[in-house]
Amino acid sequence: MTVQAGTNPTPSVTAASGPSPLDAVPDMRATAKWIVAAAAAVGSLLVGAAPLTAVGKIATAADAALAFLGLALVLSGVGLVIWFAAEALVPPVTTLATLATPELAELRARMAGDTRAFFGPFGADADDLRAAATRHARAAAQLASLAAHERKADVKATLELSLADAHANHALAQQLQRRLLEFVHVWQIRESLRRARLVTVGAMVLIALGAVLFLLATAPPTGAARPAPSPSASVRS
Repeated sequence: MTVQAGTNPTPSVTAASGPSPLDAVPDMRATAKWIVAAAAAVGSLLVGAAPLTAVGKIATAADAALAFLGLALVLSGVGLVIWFAAEALVPPVTTLATLATPELAELRARMAGDTRAFFGPFGADADDLRAAATRHARAAAQLASLAAHERKADVKATLELSLADAHANHALAQQLQRRLLEFVHVWQIRESLRRARLVTVGAMVLIALGAVLFLLATAPPTGAARPAPSPSASVRS
């Protein structure tokens, strides 16, 4: 199927001119920045204030080891959150081949459910779309050459009409390719942000465990004996 010159493509084909998927990128990166800032704030609060509260409360080597383990878990949790959230802030390298990676399986499934919305009239996958763009570009070059050497007016007019069709189809294929790349790029960032959220949940457990261990290490002994009453107090009673 091709798009004839002078006609309007169907709405599903012109979807490439709608809102750009890249419009979602600033919001996703703002979320990733918030996660990084929150993790940094929690880390600075726990790691910065905890050693001050432990002054004079760690009496044994076992308590010191427990306090160290607690702080190490807190730092590990904070570091994991920052590491994975920062991945969503780094612009990924995106090509049409990226669509075949395992992390984009959900996007491929959505495309398979509505191929026309993503690939227009040029096939059912990215390879078909790429081949269509190449085919129409080659056809446009051949028709331009034939029209330039044609002397008959009627034949030349037909060639020029076909040339306009080839240019229109090639332009649409290129537009759909750019939009497809935008979808892939946005989905890569989305997957990075999803991993960051999942890691954040797990890191919260690590941070909470580390905080509990540190509190146990600095807490006073539960079985500490009360001071014995003085003899004078016993006589008065």
